[in-house]
Amino acid sequence: MDHSLRLDGSSLDLDGLLLAAAGAPTSTDPEALARAEASHRLAATISAERPVYGRTTGVGAAREESTDSTVDHGLRLLRSHAAGWGAVVPDHVVRAALAVRANQLLAGGSGASPELASALAALVGAPSADLPVVHRYGSLGTGDLTSLAEVGLALIGERDRVGGHRSADLALSSADALPLMSSNAFAIAETGLHAASLHALARAADTVCALSFVALRGNAEAVSTTAADATPFHGAREVARVLRELLDGQPGEPAHLQDFFGLRTWPQVHGPVLDTVTDLKAVVETAANTASENPLFTVSEDGGRVTHHGGFHAAYLVLAVDSTLLALTRSAQAVQSRVSHVLTDSASGLPLFLSDATAGSSGVLIAEYVAASALSTIRGHASTPSSVQTAGVSAGIEDDASFAGMAAVRLGEATAAYRRMLAVELVCAVRALRMRGVAPVGELAVALARCEGLPSGFEDRDLSPELVIAERIVEGYAVSTPQER
Repeated sequence: MDHSLRLDGSSLDLDGLLLAAAGAPTSTDPEALARAEASHRLAATISAERPVYGRTTGVGAAREESTDSTVDHGLRLLRSHAAGWGAVVPDHVVRAALAVRANQLLAGGSGASPELASALAALVGAPSADLPVVHRYGSLGTGDLTSLAEVGLALIGERDRVGGHRSADLALSSADALPLMSSNAFAIAETGLHAASLHALARAADTVCALSFVALRGNAEAVSTTAADATPFHGAREVARVLRELLDGQPGEPAHLQDFFGLRTWPQVHGPVLDTVTDLKAVVETAANTASENPLFTVSEDGGRVTHHGGFHAAYLVLAVDSTLLALTRSAQAVQSRVSHVLTDSASGLPLFLSDATAGSSGVLIAEYVAASALSTIRGHASTPSSVQTAGVSAGIEDDASFAGMAAVRLGEATAAYRRMLAVELVCAVRALRMRGVAPVGELAVALARCEGLPSGFEDRDLSPELVIAERIVEGYAVSTPQER
């Protein structure tokens, strides 16, 4: 299998983004480089004939000030914008962001030199010590200005790399500085990586739910074909189909005519997660393959033109993140419901807290608390949508910041919390199945067999190591296909 990545400005998808994050060797397509070169020549021609923002003028509120500098102006832009702060962005996110930015430049609208795209692509697969040091905060979603300025200074040898050394990969011209910064590449890349992770977890959640279904003797009518037909939404139908196949032929009779919502409405509350995360991935892939720099240089048969515009605005990305987070709260609430029922529902026939016979034993009582704390994290990120955040800067010229970077951070934290919730449910479901002495069949038997690493005893113990193991098991349950990605 080929684990290399070729960027062409038009076909970078989430699988490619994951390759970049893993440090895959990355190259640039010759035709795409030629397209970038044509845009670069057009930008030079037009800039010699008329004012062009950021090339012959200042930026922001200084847009009316002209400059005749050919090199120093661009260097001043990079130096003055490299003001990131906070934690250092992880290597895998930096690699993915470099791939996104290189790919966008290869779309052929930035006017930047093709050498810049090649230098960024080369860094994707470079040793970690050679990566630029990029800080988490400082940008507002009007472009990842501080992050990409830090990348630029590292490229020309004015900032330390991760390994503590400095090296110059290329000599940036003044014309390359603003095109480099005119992108939300870090927000796009990080959102894409979290979306891929969440999609895998969302599919894995069906398997975990099915194990709880058997442990609680749920009524499979809720996922029958007739029930699915009454819910005409793609995500809900897909969840019902997977649950129906997993539960087919499982031992035991239903405990109730009608189950609590955490079991009965799982397709309806979890289906929207599949739908919204699929939409989010489409937005990420579209943004990663679009030349949306400002100004935009469009090559045409009559020569071409420059356009000053706001196509870089990340409203679509942020709204898609918010929709995904809102959907995730409903799924997470259902997970919490199942955890609570398996631990405390007297009608389940299971001992309180799934404890052993020792008087006063706590069993896995704390699991319900852990799940509730993770649910609170997800609710917190969803309750104040990033899409309603804004800020006005640069004398009101940039007065509608998208906060795309913050949306990506929130999505990542919510995804981590959801992973922990599924791990909690898995620990509880496996423990309940073992207590009942129930042996699932088919795919669920395989899923349960993968839980052999979970401790088998029922005594009170430190659950932290167990939950870490469970998280790894959950990540292996995903059943997504390339078509879904």
